[in-house]
Formats: sequence, C-alpha cells, structure tokens
Amino acid sequence: MLSTRLVSMVLAVGLVLVLQGCAETSTQRMINANDHNGLAQYYTQQAQELREKAKRWETTAEYYDKHSEPHGKTEPKQHAAHCRAIAQNTLKAADEADALAQEHRAMHPHGMIQ
Repeated sequence: MLSTRLVSMVLAVGLVLVLQGCAETSTQRMINANDHNGLAQYYTQQAQELREKAKRWETTAEYYDKHSEPHGKTEPKQHAAHCRAIAQNTLKAADEADALAQEHRAMHPHGMIQ
C-alpha cells in the first residue's frame, strides 16, 4: 500500500514537472537562449498577423456602413465605430510588435563582433 502511494506521488510529481516544461513558450525559450534573430522573426510575424486582423475589422466596419438596418440595441454606425476602434488598436499592437522586432534585430550576443 505504501509503495502504491509512493509510485502515485512520484508519477504526480513527474507529471507536474513535464507540464511545467511544456508551459514554457517558444518566446520564453528564445529569450532564455538570447535568440534575438528568432525573436525578431516572431515579432515580425505577429505584426503581420495583427495587420491582417485589423483589415478584417475594417472590412466588418465597412459592412456595417453599407448595411444600415438596425442590429439589436446598437445602431450600425456604433457597430462600425466599434470595429474601427478595434482595427486601430490592433494596428497599434502591430506597430509595437514591429518595434520589438527592430529592437531584437539590433541586439547582438555579448562578445560577438559585428
């Protein structure tokens, strides 16, 4: 009975350790490894994806502009304004991701000669 509990505890601890290892994101691994090139590529990709999302939000806003029939309690113009605000915030996030990518491109590991 004691050995069964011990085996169960060891398995539970092992599972927790495995899950913690899996919880580390790819960006965390790149940060830990000083992989600035990888981080620059990651942030560049994020910026591109965010810009694509912003375009979809802008398209949704245009839809509400063209279809002015009411949708529930909110007027179409309010929906369009809301979608445009999301698009603008998403573009701002894309700009921030671009800035992070640029910062990482400028970083070199200590001791490296350019």
